[in-house]
Amino acid sequence: MAQCDYQGELYDCTLTDKYILPLFNDLDSSALATWVKESTAIVPWAGCFHLLALALLGGAVIMADLRNIGPGLTTPTPKALNTKMRPYMIVAVIVLVISGFSLALGELMKLFYSPPYWVKMASLFSALVFTFGVRDSLVQRDGRFTPVSIVLGVLSLGGWLWVFAGLSSSLARVAFLIMIGGLALLVVLSGRKAGSLPLSIRLASATTIALWLTTAVSGRWIAFW
Repeated sequence: MAQCDYQGELYDCTLTDKYILPLFNDLDSSALATWVKESTAIVPWAGCFHLLALALLGGAVIMADLRNIGPGLTTPTPKALNTKMRPYMIVAVIVLVISGFSLALGELMKLFYSPPYWVKMASLFSALVFTFGVRDSLVQRDGRFTPVSIVLGVLSLGGWLWVFAGLSSSLARVAFLIMIGGLALLVVLSGRKAGSLPLSIRLASATTIALWLTTAVSGRWIAFW
């Protein structure tokens, strides 16, 4: 197997080194990346907007999904609250992507070799697909799965699990299991209340919270890796 070099250390090249690394190299040497790295304002402002968008997204997700699970708001209806929160989520995601891309341009090569970065990208993709393709579908259909939502759920969670299992640390896995345990307990306890939503909706909302929290935490993890 071919050998690749990273900061003077050789390692066996992977498929990402063969196909994705050249793209990162080209983008890192582009005029756009150079402009971002030479600017004293772009990265700080992008970081501010990134955190603000994350806060907006987190608030919208928590309000809608805790309502679905049970311990959150009691009014409006889950469908109405989900519809009301969707525009905030879409705006937040757009700002997150734009500001995140701006931040990435400042340190592309560091990010390429950073496991937390790829965990975050996998979590972000999975959270987007699962939230809008699975959770929203279940809420609108009173907990009934469609063939499309099943396929999207399997693909998003399967791809995320593959990346997370391969790149996360033991500590991160333990922390994730603790979070899953807490959310699972919340789902079980909320199911005992009168008027609780179908189990499929409550599980989907708990999964949505877990995916977005993983996205946020892995983003912070990047800075300390």
